[in-house]
Amino acid sequence: MITLLSLFREIAPLLSRRRRVDEVPTGRGEGFLSPADDARSRIREVSPHELAKFKELPLIVDVRAEKEFMSGHIKGAKNLRRERLELIVAEIAPDRSSVILVYSAAGNQGALAADSLQKLGYLNVFSLRGGLSGWLEAGGLVETRRSS
Repeated sequence: MITLLSLFREIAPLLSRRRRVDEVPTGRGEGFLSPADDARSRIREVSPHELAKFKELPLIVDVRAEKEFMSGHIKGAKNLRRERLELIVAEIAPDRSSVILVYSAAGNQGALAADSLQKLGYLNVFSLRGGLSGWLEAGGLVETRRSS
């Protein structure tokens, strides 16, 4: 029979590592990571200038809404909303070692999409740092007609 004291000795180390309710980050200030920042800790981001150094053009996926995509996107990009990307990616990139670059308007949804693709087993996934805004600020060009 386990005595109360021996039970306490077993669970005390576990309890000491738990945070008190008043110590849990509330979403404001220090200690809080947005979902996109959390994803960034696990993915690789590339700047527009680093992208220009790629020897082979990656599969470029724009995860913005279709209307945003039609108003301007990186040449050759495919438009797949982040919600649909996980369902369709195997059709457009059956090889999980394919180099894939994802981007969004400012980079947050792109980071989340890159994280999702890595969790699906894709090995060479990158997110465009700063998204399309960063691309344009760096002097990148966009096309306005739909790419296939």
